[in-house]
Amino acid sequence: VIALMLFMVGTVLLDVLARNTAIRVRGLDEIARVTLVWIVFLVTAIGARYGDLIGMDSLANALPRRLRLIVWVLRRLLFFVFLVLFGWYALGLVEMMWQTGRATPNLRTPLWFVYAPLFIGTSIMLISLVTDFSIRITTGDFDTNIEMQGG
Repeated sequence: VIALMLFMVGTVLLDVLARNTAIRVRGLDEIARVTLVWIVFLVTAIGARYGDLIGMDSLANALPRRLRLIVWVLRRLLFFVFLVLFGWYALGLVEMMWQTGRATPNLRTPLWFVYAPLFIGTSIMLISLVTDFSIRITTGDFDTNIEMQGG
């Protein structure tokens, strides 16, 4: 992710510098946009793996312990359903772009490559969610993310 970020910053910087010269480099802004899409979905997948995504825990932490556990399971189930539906939709987009052979305007990058991070990132998040849930079910350790600080 850091390498992709440096690459993206480099392409944007080169694009800005090239605007003030007689040198014309086509597609640098397009490369930066595609790289940003890949970064967003890879970082989101990594965040899901380590539980660093934004969550609203104030209400859940105010509930009694038993109810907190139920809310924790419901949140994960809703997230699971969302990831399955979004992953299916993203796979359909990638497949459609593959079959139609569409490409970006400047560099002619295949659009399936542009849409692929949607499916890849969602798949990684889904695998992380199922793995975490399975580990917690088998070990019975639900306290990590549902206990209040100091409580």
